[in-house]
Amino acid sequence: MAKDPAFLFYPGDYLRDTQCLSERVQVAYDRIMCEHMRNICITQQQLKFFTKKLSEDEIEELMMVLSHIDGGYQITWVADSILKRREYSESRRKNRSSVKKDSNKISESYVQHMEIENENEIENKEVIKNEIVIKKNEWENLSQKKWVEENCSSLLQMSKPLTQDGLNKLVAEFGMTKVEEKLMSMENMPNLRKKYKDAYITARNWCKMDKSKDTRTTDEKFRDVAVSNELNPLRLFNPYTGKYEYTNDK
Repeated sequence: MAKDPAFLFYPGDYLRDTQCLSERVQVAYDRIMCEHMRNICITQQQLKFFTKKLSEDEIEELMMVLSHIDGGYQITWVADSILKRREYSESRRKNRSSVKKDSNKISESYVQHMEIENENEIENKEVIKNEIVIKKNEWENLSQKKWVEENCSSLLQMSKPLTQDGLNKLVAEFGMTKVEEKLMSMENMPNLRKKYKDAYITARNWCKMDKSKDTRTTDEKFRDVAVSNELNPLRLFNPYTGKYEYTNDK
């Protein structure tokens, strides 16, 4: 185990020992305190090295705050702090090793359990997502849907794809000929899905650009409305109110 580079310093104990020491004696005390990091016991030879520049009175002053033990001397509170920290570090190391062994057993069953849970969660999300997409893009007229898929499938892949309701509104407002023309133009446009998000709004704006050029007669406009209603017989478009009206037929 690597040596601990630190110990807990207690200012109260330090001041109790050093507040009455002279400057030179306190320096020797501090050097002995640091030496304790390598040696809990300060030998007689080491003590002579730290006190070689002190007078006999100063050495006697220092000896008053040192404790005599077998083999040498020590600062008691510093030695105790270092030993306590070593014991604590060793206990933490043993705890980590035992926890690691136990966690391996737990993690094996946990990972297997979580894999099953995650697979089920992903599967459920896919089912829900598919159900939402089906409801959002549901088409009542399959032949009309087939025409869109064959001629302008990109409009079904936009962030807000073209729907049956959106197509019916476009046909009622602008006529089948113009709507087909604009949908085909949108399909042939490079990077359509990057520039536009909503298929219905985009198609309507494109149709409105040529609205001033609408040369249809009144009969032709009513015919287009009829075509729109034929595509979706349960929701008839009233050209006078500009709204869809539901029929009682099922």
